[in-house]
Amino acid sequence: MKKILSVLLVMALLVSFAGCGNVTTTQPSAQASTPAPSQGPFSVTDSRGTEIKFDKLPQKVISLMPSDTEIIYALGSGDQVIADSDYCNYPEDAAKKQKLPTGDKLNIEQLISLKPDVLFLGKMSVMEDQVKQIEAAGIKVVVTEANSLEDTYKVISLIGTVLGKDKEATSLVTTMKNGFDEIRASVKDKTPATVYVEVSPLQYGLWSCGKNTFVQELIDIVGAKNVFADVEGWAQVSEEQVLQRNPAIIFTTASPLTGIQDPIGDITGRPNWDKLDAVKNKKVIMLDADMLSRPGPRLLDAARDMVKAIYQ
Repeated sequence: MKKILSVLLVMALLVSFAGCGNVTTTQPSAQASTPAPSQGPFSVTDSRGTEIKFDKLPQKVISLMPSDTEIIYALGSGDQVIADSDYCNYPEDAAKKQKLPTGDKLNIEQLISLKPDVLFLGKMSVMEDQVKQIEAAGIKVVVTEANSLEDTYKVISLIGTVLGKDKEATSLVTTMKNGFDEIRASVKDKTPATVYVEVSPLQYGLWSCGKNTFVQELIDIVGAKNVFADVEGWAQVSEEQVLQRNPAIIFTTASPLTGIQDPIGDITGRPNWDKLDAVKNKKVIMLDADMLSRPGPRLLDAARDMVKAIYQ
């Protein structure tokens, strides 16, 4: 039973990193196929590669993907959100919206009764039978997935097109790209530090990120070196590997899912971990899990936090 609970917890932790899947499983990237006019028919192609046709711009929106919700608000369309998921907690107004369960707990009848014009879903949460029921009720379903920064930009553009916010989406993407360029320039002469990102704690089996994740891209942008850059996607790693690779910095993410009240103390108190450079130099740092894990505008903030943690 304990082993089963551990597996379930790890899966929950990884799902919280929505969109951080291995890119080898990625379907066609989201892209707008026809720019949305202020009025009139238009169409978009979502992350499934499915074309969705709209007769007019949607006014009532439900978003069950936290990253999509953050993008919607960043585009200035938060007032159109009539409901979102339990995990949609940013910005503050999003946390006040009517909450809907997700996955196999999604109440289709409840969702349909709210009569949204469009529903945004994360690809990891998609169940085909649910989508068919929702679409049969006349609700447009747009599925998103982002495994990289480029995917993130495409999803922002997709949502911008659906909501008639193309200019805002372009501006947001430009701001992110410029921000990342500024970070690259600011750290180009810094000595690269080795970094280990801990997603799941030792008690439940260590998990970290490797190549083909947008967190790896952030590590590259801030001029650091991921000690697990040789692994693919999000993967389980061993304690022996962490100790052998001896990271100079350890990033951990605060999450109530872990059941650990003091993630930093948990890491520094592990037997033999006191030999790690990160522990010896007090460079075990807790980052905002939501900010780091959601492929949206706040990835720029996450990168800036990494810079502060590494170089200050």
